[in-house]
Amino acid sequence: MCPRTLMMLRSYHGRVVPATTHRVAEAVEALRCGKIIALPTDTLYGLAAGIRSESGVRALYATKRRSEDVPLAICVGDAQEVGNYLETGHLASGLLEELLPGPVTVISWTKSSSDLPNCINPGRRLLGVRVPNSCFVRAVARQYGHALALTSANQSGDRSTVEVTEFLEIWDDVRFLKYQRCHLHLFLFVLMSENAVYLDFRRR
Repeated sequence: MCPRTLMMLRSYHGRVVPATTHRVAEAVEALRCGKIIALPTDTLYGLAAGIRSESGVRALYATKRRSEDVPLAICVGDAQEVGNYLETGHLASGLLEELLPGPVTVISWTKSSSDLPNCINPGRRLLGVRVPNSCFVRAVARQYGHALALTSANQSGDRSTVEVTEFLEIWDDVRFLKYQRCHLHLFLFVLMSENAVYLDFRRR
């Protein structure tokens, strides 16, 4: 880590911390208090809020400088939880377990019986769900007990970030910044319909 980065991390002492398992509890507590956190996923740095916290979701939009008309994806801890939020009965058995965890966003119809609160994508039928291949992110989602609203750690329209120092302009809006090098830059969006699976690869 370069000297400039170390100096900046020290200036935010106590808020910029490694994304390790013993930091999971403090991340979860911040989410339960309506705060947002920055954390490394298996693709990029992300911003997360607890879906049960309307103030946290609103803070996520405000930090992103993003219109609340733009939908958010959510993140869960395990592939088996995807069916709690999406209609998956039409999918081949074991398909989600083959894809997840990984750099994949699964998009399907929101399940009518899901506990998705009104602050998440109101009026929209389609929903994107992630299970990142990141032990830290998945542990936070599991301990939080609900899905996380998850988006990239940048202001809307800016380039996605793979280093903690690439989104300095929003550091002050974030309760905790969990740092770790992000290596993967390939995204896979999977749109599930009853008749086909559409794959969309994107690279930034």
